[in-house]
Amino acid sequence: MGIFLIIFIILSVLLILKLNTNDFKGKSGEKLVAERLDIIDGYKYILNNIMFNDNGKSRQIDHIAITEYGIYIIETKNYAGDIYGRENSNEWQQYLNRKCFKFKNPIHQNYGHTEVVKKQLEGFIDTTVIYSIIVFIRRCKLHTDTKTPIIYEDQLASFIRNRAKILNKEQINQIYQILLDNSIKNKETIKNHKENVKNYIQYKEELIKEETCPSCYGKLIKRHGKKGYFYGCSNFPKCKYTKCIEEVERS
Repeated sequence: MGIFLIIFIILSVLLILKLNTNDFKGKSGEKLVAERLDIIDGYKYILNNIMFNDNGKSRQIDHIAITEYGIYIIETKNYAGDIYGRENSNEWQQYLNRKCFKFKNPIHQNYGHTEVVKKQLEGFIDTTVIYSIIVFIRRCKLHTDTKTPIIYEDQLASFIRNRAKILNKEQINQIYQILLDNSIKNKETIKNHKENVKNYIQYKEELIKEETCPSCYGKLIKRHGKKGYFYGCSNFPKCKYTKCIEEVERS
């Protein structure tokens, strides 16, 4: 009886670890980036995991660095393997252990975050001092072709410090207060946002398993390419959604 109890406990722990691995990686990456932002020289405010209402839609931003060198909206990614991506691609690719996994273009993701911050500060400052940066933890190798800065977390502080100083202490204080005052602080709203994101991801996964395109709801067709089998949308070329078969089976 004792052996079965031990086995049950071990299996339960492994299941919990599996369910929380991606969340843990994300949180650990964000913590590391927050530490890097703290070492930036000069007067500054750093806002981590802050949320805003964007026309009824909640947007959670990993980091906002309000510095003498400008305002930086930062999206953190903590992936291993080789990362390939272009500025205008809908999806980027992660190659890990000879397998390909796709994820949403982080530039597009952070564009919405940057725009919502610009709306908060419009009329107060020149919004050209607001910049978007995508930061990857240095456990991957980047192969990107973009205008938007894509850097490793250990390059972040020096990247910002190399810019010209454009904001003074008074402006930084006012910007910080505006963003803080307009941010979502209601715990229930924040909880609902996280739950909605989780449900949306699960909904997309269910559509794919039913061979339905999550982008246009067309029929997914099994095809074979240079890198193995994948699902392609029947509405191609209007819809260019694809998904690796191995990735679907793994989920």
